[in-house]
Amino acid sequence: MNGHPDAVRLLGVDVGGTKTHLASIDHGGRRRDVVRASSDWRRGHLFSDDRNLPRLGAWIASLSHLDRHTHVVIGLRDCASDAEIEQAHRVLSRVLGVRVRIENDADLLGPAVGLDHAIAMIVGTGSIVSARDAEGARVTSDGHGWLLGDWGSAPGLVRDAITRVLRASDVAGPTADVLGKDPLVAALLDHFAVSDIAGLAATATITAGPEAWGSAASRVFDAAHLGSALASATVEFAAERLADGVASVIRRGGLGDEVVAAGGVIVHQTMLEESVRARLALMPHPRDLVVVRVPPVEGAVRLAEETPPTVVLQASQANS
Repeated sequence: MNGHPDAVRLLGVDVGGTKTHLASIDHGGRRRDVVRASSDWRRGHLFSDDRNLPRLGAWIASLSHLDRHTHVVIGLRDCASDAEIEQAHRVLSRVLGVRVRIENDADLLGPAVGLDHAIAMIVGTGSIVSARDAEGARVTSDGHGWLLGDWGSAPGLVRDAITRVLRASDVAGPTADVLGKDPLVAALLDHFAVSDIAGLAATATITAGPEAWGSAASRVFDAAHLGSALASATVEFAAERLADGVASVIRRGGLGDEVVAAGGVIVHQTMLEESVRARLALMPHPRDLVVVRVPPVEGAVRLAEETPPTVVLQASQANS
C-alpha cells in the first residue's frame, strides 16, 4: 500500500452551479460522498471573488487526508479558458498541497458514463455544449450566463417565457382573452406574486437573478403540459438552441458520436429531453442523446484513477 493508510487514494469533485459534490476513495477502497450548496463557499462567479478558490480548497482539505500519492480531479463550472484553468490549478494545488487536475465540469460527463469522446451538454442552473477536437482543444457553444445566454437553463427558460408573455401582451393587449386562457400567464403571475402583465415585467426586472428566475422553471413545463402555447414554444425554442449548439461544436471540429447531457433541467424534464433528442436525430450526421443518470462526480473519480498525481496537466488551447 502506498501512502498513509488513512490517506485518500482518489478524490473527485464536481462543482456545479447549485451544488458541489466531493467523492473520495481511500487505500482500503472505502468511499465517502459529501454534497453541499455551492453558494456556501462561492460568492458570485467563480473568479469574481479572490477567496472563492481558497474557500473551496479549504473545504476539500477539511474532509480529506491527502498525500503525494493522492490523485485529484476537480471539475469546475465557470472555468473555461486556459488562463482560468491554470489559475484554478495553481491556487488549489497550493491550498491542498498536492498536484490537482482541473477540468470544466462539462468534461466530466463523458467519463461519467464511460465515454472517452463525447459532446457534453449541461442544462441546469446554466447551459453549455462542449467537446474536444482532434488536437485536444476544447470547443464550446453558449455558456454565456443567465442574462445573455444559457439557453435551456432554468433561468434561461424563465427569461424566454417572460419575454414571450410580454410580447403576446403587446400584440393582443394586456387584457386579451387569449392571455387569460394561457396557463403560463397565470403561472408566472403567481410565481412573481403580481396581478397583471405590467407588474410581471416590473417585478421580474427588480428581482432578476439566476435563483429568482430559475426557481420558476418547473412552472414553464407545468404550463406546457396544461396546453400553454407560450410555454410549449419556450421549451421548443430552448431545444432548438441546444441542438444548434451541438451543430456549432461539430462544425468547429468537436468530436463525439454521442451527446451526453446532465443538469437538473434536462435530467428531470422529459419534455425538453425528448425535444432535444428529436432535433439531434434530424442532423445531417445524427447524434444519440445519453442523459447522465449518475452524479457527474463519477467522471471526476474515473479521471482521477487515470491521472498520475505527479503530472501537471495543462489546459487545452483556447476556449474555441
